[in-house]
Amino acid sequence: MTPRPMTQASPKLLAIQKDFQQLASMAGYLNSAVDLPQLRLNFTLYGRVLVPDEAAGQAALPRLQAWSERVSTRLREDSSSAVLPPQVLLSAPQPLPNGEGWYVISTLTFSSKVTENGYQRVRSAVLAAYQAAVALRERGVWGED
Repeated sequence: MTPRPMTQASPKLLAIQKDFQQLASMAGYLNSAVDLPQLRLNFTLYGRVLVPDEAAGQAALPRLQAWSERVSTRLREDSSSAVLPPQVLLSAPQPLPNGEGWYVISTLTFSSKVTENGYQRVRSAVLAAYQAAVALRERGVWGED
């Protein structure tokens, strides 16, 4: 029996992988693996809110949960369901290391299988999710309509 030649990822799939690595380095964390004929992507996205005290942090949790659900829904819809339903974990309010306030974090972990044809939808959906997280962290924009 002759050994089967190892299949290689296409140059386009490898370019897509590099593109997603650059995207994730901007605002989150990404693991990826080429699983021919597709690219498996595992993302972690952080939504962080600074608050003045622990009570304000507790009060912000329902709003942060709603934000996380909106981002999750938009990820699924914008990617034509190529992004699987994210897992959401909310942290309890925690003091800043310098003691000048508190923060709460929503961690969204999601994965996707990207093909050469569905790449643009997934890329756009993930980029929009990262932009929402940056807007939340930097400007306190919850993205409510």
